[in-house]
Order: sequence, then structure tokens, then C-alpha cells
Amino acid sequence: MRLQLAAAMLAMTTCLGCSTTYDNRLLETEYKDPGKLYFVENHGKDKRHLDQVIAEELRARWLSARSGLAADRPGNFDVLVTYEDRWWWDMGNYLIFLRIDFREPVSNALLAMGHSYQTSLVRKASEVVVSHVIARVMGEPLPVPKTQDKSGIRSEQF
Repeated sequence: MRLQLAAAMLAMTTCLGCSTTYDNRLLETEYKDPGKLYFVENHGKDKRHLDQVIAEELRARWLSARSGLAADRPGNFDVLVTYEDRWWWDMGNYLIFLRIDFREPVSNALLAMGHSYQTSLVRKASEVVVSHVIARVMGEPLPVPKTQDKSGIRSEQF
């Protein structure tokens, strides 16, 4: 009995150590218009400049996006993008949690949100995490990881 319990606990901790979770609330179509201006606000503690990564990811989708601190906010923009990032150290720093909120700039009403949680065994580069969260918020499918082809050549993994 004890051996079965120990085996079950080992299996649970192994599975929990290999998880990635995504959750999202889709952005309405009217806010995906390329004519809309997005402002990605750096919360002031981010020295890794995820605001620039998020803005670049929005621009890759043909959306007009700028980034900066709250003091850099343009006078007229349509969508405020804020984020919360949590980093963890496990033989190197990695982005364990990222939440991106899309808000109406005047009322601060939540228009859409997405978040990602990943453990150290399945860690991805912060640029990949941002790309996945933005894809989910935009209602796009997540990119499928490339795998080894029949020739034995391994394609790029993300």
C-alpha cells in the first residue's frame, strides 16, 4: 500500500513539474483594427523590456503599437496594454508567469486578457511566451512546434 501511494505521489509531482497553462479572454474584433493605436505600458520594474517585446508582437500582426512608461503615454490611443511578469530562478532565470491585459484607456475597463504559467521543465523563451499569449488573445491557434523529420534533421524547437 505504501509503495503504491509513493508511486502515485511521484507520478503526480512529475506531471506537475511539466506543465504549461494558458488562459485567455478574446479581444473583440473591433479592437483588432489596424487603425487602432495600442500603448504597451511598462510597469516601471521591468528591466527586461517586455513592453517592447509585446509591442513588437502586436506590430507583427499589423497593429499600430508603441511602448513605454506611464509618463510616455501618448495623448490619444485606443487600447492600453498592461502586463504582470513573474520570474523564477531554477538553474537560470525564466518567465514563470505572464498576464497581459488589454484595457480601455479612459475607463480602464478590461477588454481582453491572457496569461501563461510554465514550470521550469517546459520553460520557453520570454519572446515565445509573449507570442503565445498574444495569439490566444487574438483568437489565433498556437504555433505547432517543429519536430524531427524523416531525414533525421531536427527542426527548430521553441
